[in-house]
Amino acid sequence: MLQVRTVLIILLAQVLTVSGLRSADFEVGPSDADSGSAQASPSSPADLGIPASSVPVPLEAGDVPTALVLKKYELRTDLKFHGGGGILGKAYLGLFPRFFLGGAVELRNFIGSGDLHLTRDDAQLLARLQVIKEDDALPAIAIGWDGPAYERGEAKGLYLAVSKELPTSIAFIRFNGGINSANVETFVASRDLRANFAVTTAYRDVSLFTEVDEVLHPLGSRWNAGFSVTMAPITLGLEFRDLASQRPSTPVSRLLRISWAGRF
Repeated sequence: MLQVRTVLIILLAQVLTVSGLRSADFEVGPSDADSGSAQASPSSPADLGIPASSVPVPLEAGDVPTALVLKKYELRTDLKFHGGGGILGKAYLGLFPRFFLGGAVELRNFIGSGDLHLTRDDAQLLARLQVIKEDDALPAIAIGWDGPAYERGEAKGLYLAVSKELPTSIAFIRFNGGINSANVETFVASRDLRANFAVTTAYRDVSLFTEVDEVLHPLGSRWNAGFSVTMAPITLGLEFRDLASQRPSTPVSRLLRISWAGRF
């Protein structure tokens, strides 16, 4: 399985050299557009009278991948402190304006007295390529690889994500959705295909999200929600998982998310 993931990451990188995307988007060098933390959108917040925000673009809406990417040479780290004393750590590096690489590690029982558990599947590569950039008519579309699994959930594996931003008079609302499968070696659609949907919004330095994840799972989908506050360059978030008893005998759990964003 590790070999398959590595091949997929390499294939994503190869797309950069053979795609018909504008060469300027992948030119190695200082980024030309470096104002603000939010990605370019069909209308700017200033045009709508919305206060400026330092909230970084959301790479995830809870557990749902968005189609957004990092700026060139942007760094992002993300720690999730979840049930059972586990920590899921992720790090991302924006190599190009529409492509990033990273890595993730899941450490079970990191906090507490139990034995630490780290298997081969608990350390994985991350990658995302934004195939289509959002404009007035089209949503952003991206493909990528994400993992590992944590706290009774599934790894995303190979995914296709779609994001579209809707400006309102108060704040921006972003709709995200996609499909994914953690099993790419022996994929069977009726067994391995999953879907997800999420809504995010941000006002000043406060963000909120709600998401329905692992749709098509035999045990049922998962409903998660949460909020975060950014005190640049740090973002603190509190998330609630498995709300409304979507899965039998699965209790609601909480996790603390700490993120950092910067440049090099």
